Order: sequence, then C-alpha cells, then structure tokens
Amino acid sequence: MARAIHTRWKINGVLQAETPIHVGGVGGDADTDLALAVNGRGQYYIPGTSLAGALRGWMSQPFHNGEPTSDNDRNSLKHPENPVNQLWGFQGNEQGYASLIVIDDSEIDGTPEIEIREGVGIDRHTGAAANQEKYNRTILPKGVTFPLNITLDLDHQKHQTPDELWQLLVALEKGDIRIGAAKTRGLGQVKLTISSIYEQKFDANHIFEVLLHGGKCHQWNDIKNQYQPESQYRGAHQLKLNIPWQPKDPVMVKSEGEGIAVDILPLVSQANDTVYFVIPGSSIKGVLRAQAERIVRTVCQKETPDQFLDQVEVNLVNELFGSAEKSNTNQTDGEMGALSVDDCYAKIPITPEQWGNVENAAKDTNETFSSFKNTLHQALAIPNNSNENPFHTLQPAMHVAVDRWTGSAADGMLYSVLEPIGVDWDHIAIHLDLRRLQKYDANKVKPAIALLFLVLRDFAARKIPIGYGTNRGMGTVEVTNPMTMTCTPIDGLEGFEEIQELAPDLSNINEDLLLDLNDSWIDWINNNQEVK
Repeated sequence: MARAIHTRWKINGVLQAETPIHVGGVGGDADTDLALAVNGRGQYYIPGTSLAGALRGWMSQPFHNGEPTSDNDRNSLKHPENPVNQLWGFQGNEQGYASLIVIDDSEIDGTPEIEIREGVGIDRHTGAAANQEKYNRTILPKGVTFPLNITLDLDHQKHQTPDELWQLLVALEKGDIRIGAAKTRGLGQVKLTISSIYEQKFDANHIFEVLLHGGKCHQWNDIKNQYQPESQYRGAHQLKLNIPWQPKDPVMVKSEGEGIAVDILPLVSQANDTVYFVIPGSSIKGVLRAQAERIVRTVCQKETPDQFLDQVEVNLVNELFGSAEKSNTNQTDGEMGALSVDDCYAKIPITPEQWGNVENAAKDTNETFSSFKNTLHQALAIPNNSNENPFHTLQPAMHVAVDRWTGSAADGMLYSVLEPIGVDWDHIAIHLDLRRLQKYDANKVKPAIALLFLVLRDFAARKIPIGYGTNRGMGTVEVTNPMTMTCTPIDGLEGFEEIQELAPDLSNINEDLLLDLNDSWIDWINNNQEVK
C-alpha cells in the first residue's frame, strides 16, 4: 500500500565540480579501462544512486550524536530509530521501509571535453611500472555543472522540520561531500548552489497552493536564519594541511599523448574553459606513500615481497593511504585510505585552443624550435612588444641515449621534453580523516600522525621528488613557508588543535605534544618489529 504523505520538501540546485569527477558506468570503453557512466541517451550523467550513497554516507557520520555504545543505542546505524535510518530507510530483522528521500539522476550540463588520467603502480624493487598495474580512467573536468534534485516525503508523524537535511545542504555548500571514485586521490569534490526550496503540504488548506504554485517557496538564507543549521554543523573530523611549495628543478607529470615539435608534454587539465598544468593528487599521494613505506620498513626491519600487492601491504601505511582489494569473495579486505590529496594546478592559464596549437606545432626543417617558440609565445599570452622569452617558462630540452659502442647518439633514442622551469603552483592540500582512522584502530591515530609528519619533514627537506623524470634531474621541490594546519580535537593530544602552522622541521610543535607523538611512535615500532 502506498504510504500517506503529509509534507513534501523539494530542493533544487546546481552542483559544480571543484575537482575532476569520475563516476563509472556499466560496460566499457575501447579507449579506457574505467569509463564514465552514460545514460540511455548517450549523455554523461551522475546516477541518483551515486549521489544518494554519498549523501547518506556523509549523514551516517555521527556529526551530531556522538559514537554509539551498542547496536541498541539510537546512535547506532543498526537501530531503526537512528536519524539516518529514519530518513534514508533501513532493512533488517524482517522490518524496515524505503527511503523518504529521493535523489534524481543528474545529466551533465553541456558537452564537456572529457580527459583521460593514467594510473600506474610502481614496483618497490625496480622503481619501474609494476607488471599489469597500469590503467587509465576517464574523468569529467573541473568546472562541470549538473543539477541536484532532492525530494523529501514526510507523513503526519514526521512532518517536523528536517534539520538533518538542512545540515546536509550546508555540507554540500561547503564542499565537504565528495562523489564518485578516487575521492582520496583528488577527485569528486563538488559545491552546491541552491536555486529553489518548496514546501508542499497535502491537506485541505494547502492543496490548491501546491497545485497552482508548486507549494510555499522558501529562501535558503531565511531557512538558515531561522533554523541555524550552520551553528549545529561540525563538519568532518579531520586534519587539514596546506603546503606552499616551489619547484627547484622542472616539475611535471608526463602527458600520455605526444606532441609533434616536442615529444613529451606536461599533463594538463581543463578547469572552467581554461587549461592548466596539473599534478594529480594520485601522483603526490603515491610518492608520499612510497616514503611512508620506506620509513616503516626501515624502522621495523621488514623485507619487501616480490608481488606488487604484497609490497604495498604495510601495517599503518594501509590505514593512512588505503589498501587494495585482493579477493573476489563477498568478504571485503580492502580499505579506503584516511589520507587524501587534492590535484595541484599551476598558475598559468592557457586557452584550450592555444594549448592545442602547442601540441600540434610542427618541427622546423633545421631541427630548431624557432617556430615553436612563436607558438609558445602566443599560448602564454606574452604581449607581442615584449622581449620576454617563453623558454624561460617552458623549455624544450633535448635528451639522448648514448650508444655504448660508438659513443654517439643511439639510433632512435633522441627525444625532447617541454619542461616547466618558471612555473608557480598552487599549494598542495592534504586531508586526514581522523574519524576513519579511529574507526580502523583507535590505537593507531597517534602513530599514524607521527608517520605523516615524518613524511612531510622529508618532503620539506627535498628528499621526495614528485612527477616525471625524478631520476634524471627533475622533480625536486622546496617548501617555501610554514605549512598551515587546521585540526579538530584529538583524544589524548589536547592542545593539538591550537597549532595553526607546522614548521618544515616540526620545531614549532609544543614539546609535550611532540614527546607524546614520539612515545606513541616508538611504542608502535616496538610492537611491530619484524620477527627474525
């Protein structure tokens, strides 16, 4: 029997991608391993199930009720009266009901230029690509927009103000909810702009208002002033770091495609109809993880296995950076990492047309770059009357392998790279989900923070190059200023949330806090030494 509806709330808005997005679909693509979801009309879209899953997942965090003490606790997700179950429905013990919230499928506005991102696992022994660990995924670029349509039905017993829904909208406005895949590797951040909120009451006094005008229209600012959801909003329980940096050598991630005048080009990504050089969050996270593994294996005297998935299976690193699914059974053994890193963009905007000209610029017959220099001059928007040399920003560099017999260039081994040598970059943004880390193992929170700080100290000391060609004089970076830090309170580290800056050598951390982290780190090492 259809359930009775007393009040219906309809919220309409637009979500804008603050980072690229990947929501996979069924089937495949001849060009990519991980294709985007496409609806029956051949348009890219975000399924309502993906949106609903992300929204329910965020609301499932105990952001206003605290941790449950048992399954019978109302705060437990297994309890029928949990606020999440009351809104999103539940099933268990032969009881339950469907969700009161309906999320529509959302087609991507316009016809965006999709991009392909490459991913590769690095063998810890050879430093080269691991066998069968290379893949690519299609992404929607930063800046795409798509509608969000939410409907909430309430019966006569549940026609109270939907406070949880208001807090959900605040989280979407702040960009605290990510959707799709690779959320810890720079993808999936969205922000909401609300266009309309209608309250529909299906009773004799209001039915004609619903039929003629769609119900009572509310302004979002009026709702926020009346119910003050922002004052109740606590947001994510996390540690955030922003790292200002600059390259000491050319820094880039190699594009999969090749140019004509220049063979190897930097990876670019489109954002709001403009092209920028980009270092994907997956690349930065990968080098940070490799250093974390190196630290743990060194202090715990652990050997490195031969198989790739066994190589990256390292205690404490798994909780921080995540672990892969290794079985095909229903019992999952993978973990989503508590640490996430955003994509990092360069501060040089280039139009897609001009970058296309750079990619397709022809070689000079005398093997020089004079005509390419003019193309680059226009792409960087350097005024015609300026004497500025575009090669001071992007330098075509020649590389060659030397034949060991003749001592001259080896046949077919001459290639060129367009190296960014005068490019400024945005800060590197790192987020550590403390609640997820605590859920995995509360005893590992302090050692994990200590490990993260050790990795960041090595990064600031120029020990961790990033990007392409790091063994050939590229990728060295320098932290230019103290890292800014915001953190929610952590049990056992009172006062930690008051730290606003993190010096590269960690010297500005309170001595007692630093000693506490150091003791926790040493205790963890002693308990995880490899048994010989």
